[in-house]
Amino acid sequence: MTVIITLILLATTAWGLERNHRRQPYQRPSLNGSTDVHDRDAERVRAELRGAADWAEPRPLGVPVVNDHATSNQGSR
Repeated sequence: MTVIITLILLATTAWGLERNHRRQPYQRPSLNGSTDVHDRDAERVRAELRGAADWAEPRPLGVPVVNDHATSNQGSR
């Protein structure tokens, strides 16, 4: 008896889903939402990588390295 009720329930569920699927007025795209949005995280990561690449470039010999953090902390002691 339980098997018959389960089969009837599964059959009516499948029929209802198929019926609702056929009644859609138009085919919906597979991805919903807009695609012209700027990905700010990707832009931020690119900017950080550019900055890291600029920082990692070797400096010519004889050019002093300026360390703003070391000089600003000395005045606060």
